Amino acid sequence: MGLQSISASELERFSYCPLSWWLGRQEEFTSEALENGEARHGEVAKGLNEIVSTERSARDWEMLVLVFSVVATALAIVGVSLMIPMDSTTVSYILGAIAIIWIGAAAFLLFRSLRIEERRRTTRYEQGVAIAAIVGMVVALNAVSLLQDNFTLGVVVEVIALLWLIGASFALNRSLKFAKVADNKRKEQAVEGTILYVDGENSRLLRSEKYGLTGRPDYILEVGDELVPVELKTGRKPRGPLFSHVIQVSAYCMLVEDAMNRKVSHGILRYGDVEHEIDLDDDMRDLVIGKLAEMREESRTGDVHRNHQREGKCRSCSRRDKCPERLA
Repeated sequence: MGLQSISASELERFSYCPLSWWLGRQEEFTSEALENGEARHGEVAKGLNEIVSTERSARDWEMLVLVFSVVATALAIVGVSLMIPMDSTTVSYILGAIAIIWIGAAAFLLFRSLRIEERRRTTRYEQGVAIAAIVGMVVALNAVSLLQDNFTLGVVVEVIALLWLIGASFALNRSLKFAKVADNKRKEQAVEGTILYVDGENSRLLRSEKYGLTGRPDYILEVGDELVPVELKTGRKPRGPLFSHVIQVSAYCMLVEDAMNRKVSHGILRYGDVEHEIDLDDDMRDLVIGKLAEMREESRTGDVHRNHQREGKCRSCSRRDKCPERLA
């Protein structure tokens, strides 16, 4: 039998005050602060998804630049070959050299897209575009051997090549436009690294059988070879990271590391524009595991009590009115 599953957000509430967490389980609770927090999280998620979509669009248009350029080059070569008589050996050398360059470039981008597909789950569109570039170049170059010298046909092909170059310029313009939009949105959200995951209605729930943890971080960044879960807190900005929030971010680090089988050495806790880096070391792992064990035990026995002596904390608690152990 596996461990009882506990969400990282529940663990945060338990770490804040076990009794407050326990009372919160008895009935659904909402407040203006919670509603504002949820609205703010929704805005952040929308902004992050816009970054992801615009960067994907920029990559798609970038790949179209390749296709248009490859086809335009191939058509231009075919047109010149038809317009200017050349012996077959010279034509073969010229076409062969250019073909190797373009096919090599397309093959490199295909390889790169396959790597990205594995690591970042991008669409297969980029792979299809790179394959089309290779096939288009091969077909266009071989067409020369099937045609006789024909000046008129050569002129037509050159015009078509020019149109394809115009298409390449348009695609480049669109790519740069989307890239600029994505860059501006990144600055607005203060986000660095590749956005790998964003919490939302359709985001998958992460699970760790090893720790009995579940959860959805606000978002996950890919920085180098590591994943970095990020938790955003709305409302007041404390002088330093709160203990319960540190526990939650550390739990997300352990959850992401186990569920996604990737290295995680730290997470980020954000209070508005203020960031705190939370390291995941052995002591922090033991602390999170200990809190999970406490939570499971108190959930089983129902013997739950307040864990602090701070009157101010009690006054700000949303379950204060129904708490039998409140201090103020």
